[in-house]
Amino acid sequence: MVKNTDILFRTAQLACLADSRVLDNPRVGAILMHEGKVIGEGYHHQAGEAHAEVNCMASVKEEDRPLIPESTLFVSLEPCCIKGRTPACTGLILKEKVRKVVFAQRDTTDEVSGRGAAILREAGVRVKEYPDFLPTELTNMNRMIYTTEQRPFILLKYARSADGFLRPKDRGKKYWITNDISRRLVHRWRTTTNAVIVGARTVIEDEPKLDSRFFPGPDPRPVILDLHDRLSGREKIFTSDGQRPLVFTGRRPAKMKADTVEIKEKDLNKKALKKIVRKLHDLKYSHVTVEGGATTLEAFLSKGLWDEARVFTGAARFGNGLIAPSLPASARLLSSEMIGTDRLEIFRPSQVDKR
Repeated sequence: MVKNTDILFRTAQLACLADSRVLDNPRVGAILMHEGKVIGEGYHHQAGEAHAEVNCMASVKEEDRPLIPESTLFVSLEPCCIKGRTPACTGLILKEKVRKVVFAQRDTTDEVSGRGAAILREAGVRVKEYPDFLPTELTNMNRMIYTTEQRPFILLKYARSADGFLRPKDRGKKYWITNDISRRLVHRWRTTTNAVIVGARTVIEDEPKLDSRFFPGPDPRPVILDLHDRLSGREKIFTSDGQRPLVFTGRRPAKMKADTVEIKEKDLNKKALKKIVRKLHDLKYSHVTVEGGATTLEAFLSKGLWDEARVFTGAARFGNGLIAPSLPASARLLSSEMIGTDRLEIFRPSQVDKR
């Protein structure tokens, strides 16, 4: 007999098929089961469009529709009970006369948290919750930071050499720290984030594209921190065909093909970072990735503004160069795996880091 947790794991796999087009909504998957047989499944594809439950019901074959009232609906997230850009999913569940609902993660949105389940129970639907069950990948993406802390989920990503450097001392020599597979994985991650954040020096010296060209999906928006007004506006990032960059500037920004926000802070202090993440929240960015450089990464780390760190360690040794950032000693290692010659480690801050 298939366990409820096994089916919920499958809803999580469906949810993870979504990319950044679903944000600022969470990623959600749903499955409809009748006597051990899947008769429908779906996931949320894009913000403002049909939710996972709607797509799941729509996938049921016509000859199986009479089975819906006798089926169990499994959802990775508590069904919503508010009408926003789309109707409430609790209404659909009651309309289809589904008698049992099983979900994993509680929706922390103020208008929903626990209320979606309560509405279903009051209507006679059997509801079972499996809190803290979902796989790490989905719980990290859906950790509801956007609704509970009014800011995006902040992911830090960087690569270091085997001896701990972000780059060699000789910048004139072309180098790679990670292998082709790891770089493709990074581009897959970029399709699932709203924005990639880098400092102005990285844009000037490395000329990154900050897109997802090695993996199918939407490009993230480049976000550049330039509080010292180093950018000239002629850098390649401003002439590419990708998304229009967003630049946080000082007091005298150069003319550039970008949207600019003046911060009026001399350094990336806590006040500046709070202004930056508040603006990203206002833009409805629920997930952002900080990719560099060292000063930018260290600023987010030192101020406790991070929710996950993904750190690659390559096989090459540089001997000397720019030292990679250090995570707090209290950071918790979630996973470690080899990707070819590279080691990928994923960390999460402990509560004492959230200061």
